[in-house]
Amino acid sequence: DGVEETGVSLAFTVRKLDAGAVIASKRFQVDDQIKAPELLSLLFSEGSKLLIRELPSIFDGSAKSKAVPQDDSKATLAPKIAPDEAWLSFDQEAFVLHNKVRAFAGWPGTRAKVLVLDDKSGQQNELELKIITTRICQSTEVLNGEQDYVTFKKGSLVFPCGGGTALEVLEVQLPGKKAIDATAFWNGLRGQKLKKL
Repeated sequence: DGVEETGVSLAFTVRKLDAGAVIASKRFQVDDQIKAPELLSLLFSEGSKLLIRELPSIFDGSAKSKAVPQDDSKATLAPKIAPDEAWLSFDQEAFVLHNKVRAFAGWPGTRAKVLVLDDKSGQQNELELKIITTRICQSTEVLNGEQDYVTFKKGSLVFPCGGGTALEVLEVQLPGKKAIDATAFWNGLRGQKLKKL
């Protein structure tokens, strides 16, 4: 959801959700390009350091006296992610889609359908792309064309999105293939047009 801060907490385990007293916590800033697998690794690393730092107080019993109780009435559940949520809907703003790509990295990943148009032959082929890496487009000049067509600018596929925003796709993967950068994908089109679906 684009939060700029996250953290880890070390808490006593009890038989209720998010109810154990918090022994220690650490907050840190979140890079707006970090993806879920990298963030999870960072959280494990920081959580391990916090645990090692606090183990002496847990063993000598002093952690119980300094632990801060949680208000378990404020606990929130993370909804289960269904595989069909992996599809990107370009009527949403680029900020929302960029954060979805970051959050769904690894599993289930994010996908988009595009139409490859060959003006010479009149052929149209639908492609499913796994969207690997994105960023929010800062330039408004790329939005001056037709809103359904994907353009290529400075190493990225530019998808027009809702609210007059655009998403730069830097890396994609075709089914059964390895991930490639946007430049390689665009060059493989050999002049064919790309339309978002």
